[in-house]
Amino acid sequence: MIEVRHLSKKYGELHALEDISLTVNDGDIVCLIGPSGSGKSTLCRCIHGLETPENGEVFLDGELLDSKKKSHYIQQRKKMGFVFQHFNLFNNKTVLENCMLAQVASGIDKAEAEETSKMYLNKVGLSDKYHSWPSQLSGGQKQRAAIARALCMNPEVMLFDEPTSALDPEMIKEVLEVMKDLGRQGMTMIVVTHEMGFARKVGNRVVFLDSGKIIEENTSEEFFANPETDRAKDFVSKVFYE
Repeated sequence: MIEVRHLSKKYGELHALEDISLTVNDGDIVCLIGPSGSGKSTLCRCIHGLETPENGEVFLDGELLDSKKKSHYIQQRKKMGFVFQHFNLFNNKTVLENCMLAQVASGIDKAEAEETSKMYLNKVGLSDKYHSWPSQLSGGQKQRAAIARALCMNPEVMLFDEPTSALDPEMIKEVLEVMKDLGRQGMTMIVVTHEMGFARKVGNRVVFLDSGKIIEENTSEEFFANPETDRAKDFVSKVFYE
């Protein structure tokens, strides 16, 4: 579904990504893990088009994501839902209005957009929050609303950029449960995460990055049970301790 070829990204003299190549198949749940500053979020944002790499290409469904072909590029990007670390809800709109906004802007009838929004808000457990303001929601509820908003555009793949890092520990589980349900329904997902339990139990593939490079890639089971590189072994020993 997604193919990344030789992607590189710099911020000044910092190499955020160096020659990254990656394939994500239909139905995969790929977890991007590694230490802070390893390039996980940058890779996720480059895939979606929120960042522009210096070199490399991203293909979706076999087609190049080419920003020079503006109208086609916009249509391609709509196939990818993006969930941010800090929710990015509009505070002056209700939860329902937040979910309807992009749909209506893309030409969907308002009544249809409302019906779709309610359906996905129900799926993430927010059927009683249609008319609430973001300021009235807990962090976990805000993130679930953000997931519903992304799903309203009927994406083929969902990208999550550390979706639980801004949440209190008690609220993390409710967001991860929604993501687990999406996985069980067959949604293709790329997840930047520090939640190793989620990566091990829910993800089917792990991509371990450090210093802007892919150090190791494997099934989740094999990566955590038998990491191959010394760097990955050191990382796993520190995140899973007795």
